[in-house]
Amino acid sequence: MRTFIRIGGSQAHVTLSMTGTVFHRPPKARLAVALLAMCLFAPLGKHPALAQTSLEARQPSFATSSLSDGPEKALQGARKGAPPLGCFSTRDAVAAILSGGEQLPPIPPEFQNRETTVTIRADSQQKIGDTYKLKGHVLINYRDIEVRADDATYDHSSGETVAAGHVTFNDPRSHLEADEAHYNFVTEKGWFANARGYVRSPAVPRRNVMVTQNPFYVSAERLEALEENTYQLDRGKVSLCDDEAKGWSLQTRRARLELGDKVVTHGTLFRFLRLPLLYAPVLVSSAQREPRQSGFLIPTIGNSAQKGFIIGDGFFWAINPSVDLLLGLTNYSARGVAPSGRLRARPSATSDIIAEFFSIDDRGFGPNRENQASGESVLVQGGAADLAHGFRGVVDVYYINSLAFQSTWAPSFTQAVSPEVYQNGFLTRNFGAYSANFYVSRDQDFLSTSQAPGNSIIIGQTPSFFFSGIDRQVGDSPFYFAFDTSTSGVWREQPGFTTQGVAGRLDLHPVFTLRSKPFWGFHLTPSVGLRVTQYGTSVTPQQDPLTRLLGEFALDLRPPSLEKVLAQPHWGHRFKHVIEPDILYRLVRVQDPEEIQHVVRIDELDTLAQTNEIEYSLTSTILMRKDTPQGQSDPDEAGSARELLSLRLAQKYYFDPTFGGALVPGQLVVFEPTLSLTGFAFAQGRHLSPIVGVLKFEPFSNYDTEVKADISPYAGFLDAGLTSRVRRGPVALSVTDFYVSRTESLITSPPSTPPSQATQFNLLRTLFTFGDINRKGFSGAGGVDYNFVLGIAHNIIGQASYNFGCFGLDFEYQYYELGTLRRGNSFRIALALANVGTFGNLKARDTLRITY
Repeated sequence: MRTFIRIGGSQAHVTLSMTGTVFHRPPKARLAVALLAMCLFAPLGKHPALAQTSLEARQPSFATSSLSDGPEKALQGARKGAPPLGCFSTRDAVAAILSGGEQLPPIPPEFQNRETTVTIRADSQQKIGDTYKLKGHVLINYRDIEVRADDATYDHSSGETVAAGHVTFNDPRSHLEADEAHYNFVTEKGWFANARGYVRSPAVPRRNVMVTQNPFYVSAERLEALEENTYQLDRGKVSLCDDEAKGWSLQTRRARLELGDKVVTHGTLFRFLRLPLLYAPVLVSSAQREPRQSGFLIPTIGNSAQKGFIIGDGFFWAINPSVDLLLGLTNYSARGVAPSGRLRARPSATSDIIAEFFSIDDRGFGPNRENQASGESVLVQGGAADLAHGFRGVVDVYYINSLAFQSTWAPSFTQAVSPEVYQNGFLTRNFGAYSANFYVSRDQDFLSTSQAPGNSIIIGQTPSFFFSGIDRQVGDSPFYFAFDTSTSGVWREQPGFTTQGVAGRLDLHPVFTLRSKPFWGFHLTPSVGLRVTQYGTSVTPQQDPLTRLLGEFALDLRPPSLEKVLAQPHWGHRFKHVIEPDILYRLVRVQDPEEIQHVVRIDELDTLAQTNEIEYSLTSTILMRKDTPQGQSDPDEAGSARELLSLRLAQKYYFDPTFGGALVPGQLVVFEPTLSLTGFAFAQGRHLSPIVGVLKFEPFSNYDTEVKADISPYAGFLDAGLTSRVRRGPVALSVTDFYVSRTESLITSPPSTPPSQATQFNLLRTLFTFGDINRKGFSGAGGVDYNFVLGIAHNIIGQASYNFGCFGLDFEYQYYELGTLRRGNSFRIALALANVGTFGNLKARDTLRITY
């Protein structure tokens, strides 16, 4: 084993790693001194033998020499982890010097591995036993760890170093400056006095949390590296802002940083722009994608004209790795106290469930506290993909006790005006061509915001079973057989009618289909079916049971499509025009047409009626594909075509416009023959239905428009809807217009307008967004829901955010016009701390977004 010593200059350089050290030619005046020094280290003409010593897994190799070491010292090799020292013979040294350093001794392989080698540089070095005393411009390297200081000591036997004076420590995850450092290169543990610097922590995207890749900026009287990715601070500060005066910091008595996991601080004073704002005995911030750490949440504070001063907080309990519970309490100074909660569970890798509740005993609003909206809401959603015996299960529940409660306390305009609630759950299993389903359901539609009893329609099915089989070929014939059957307990409640408890409903529906071969490009598919439905109740005064028997015949004729490919490309694309016609004839006969009027309406099964109709439709589509030379493929579109423009027109002709006499003049009843064409009711008793048109236009991936309209041949436009979205860089715009010219099918009318005066309905919704809240700079969003008929804006909302890098400021203004229950302005503000959370009552989940 040989040691290379750099001679000359003002710096004694001992290289333990043997990396890149060379000999320099000394001045001739020093040649004799150099030769004498070599003689002191090695007897003339002798070459010391090299001893072999195994290295421990994390123990760095070490080799050096010092003027105080004699030949005996250099040849010792028994010390564990420190190979014995070798040296040059005088003959080798003289040859090297006289040759001008042109021939370098080979570097031993064991010192070429930087993973097991330490390198020391200093102005002066002294070795006492296993300890090296270093002075002046000290630099110690091991692996990716670097320590610089004015003075230092290094213990070769333990890997311990003590550095003082302008200490700088660097490794792949941190940069620290300190007055003093005690660090072990083997265990990678140590502590630093009066430390400041930063440690890097991987930031993963988290839902509803502002994210930054800034490191943790730390300062402490004592900072200790406990283990890999774990640091402890005593009497220090933690921040994600490089300048405390322009950001936030946590001044803490003690803190523990577990990089990539969490930060726990004790005796914490939160400072914003150096101003103290909040003290917390214990503060925990998780850095995981799905944070789960027990403790109190950041409080929410706000103000509302109708609800007063708002303050709330919650406690999060991580019960075990699969279950957690959140309990909250919010005080509305003008209305009351509202408890809330959320339970999440993941029983297995293929199942999860979440349950939320909110309630309030509302004291009311107004001069006499007349506008009260007490109530509660429950939300349960979950699913299991692999239950026993191959079944899959889903539960979806949303419950409120009144529309007044919904309109007053819903967090968004869309939810505030929705009158529907539901409670559904089902189990399903598919095996081959068959499917078995067990389900329960309860749907409720509120008719108004009145809290009087009987102000809603409730429809329920429980318990229910549905079994079906898709088309299967009958032998080798061209006939196919399919069926569906169900049995359920049903009930219905509405003003003026309520079923007498739960009644049974049994349905059987077999269908035979003939799939013939195409003839001159025409596809003709006839089918015959029978449907038998037995009801345990009816809408007759005595609610007598009834049986409905229907016979069905359908003939689907699809002529050949017309196609044309444009010969020349345009704008770098090739185009293809396709026209697809379709004709469907249906004949349904009922054994007793009068029974149709007595059927209790539960779902679409109960809307079936006698009909004799023909439906004809035409679909015109223009497809486009990027033009690429023959033999080459486009990496972006992979040669696939997409729809540029499509238009579909459909209409029905009813040979029997009264549906076998089931249509009663002056009574609005929706039947399946009309519902299968459009979801909007139209004037019945006429042979021609409205023309239903759907136009789609998507010239670019960042722009699309869709227009739907029902056009009556007798009364013009009945209803129309337009949806258009466009995005250009950081700017996005969405416009939705919903227009109804006749409201005879609407259950309720717009607020404050008698039904007799509400002949039209036209609501425009616009939404625009700018920027990204996770990028530095300004971002914002705004939206308007405007009613053209009433000339009022039901909802106006504007949001503005500025991301400073390590924190963001969010503002929101919102105006509601929903009658006396909810009218006026509201303001929300929040301080978002990157990778931590949000102070305030404007949460990231409430940020307006445009989805594509």
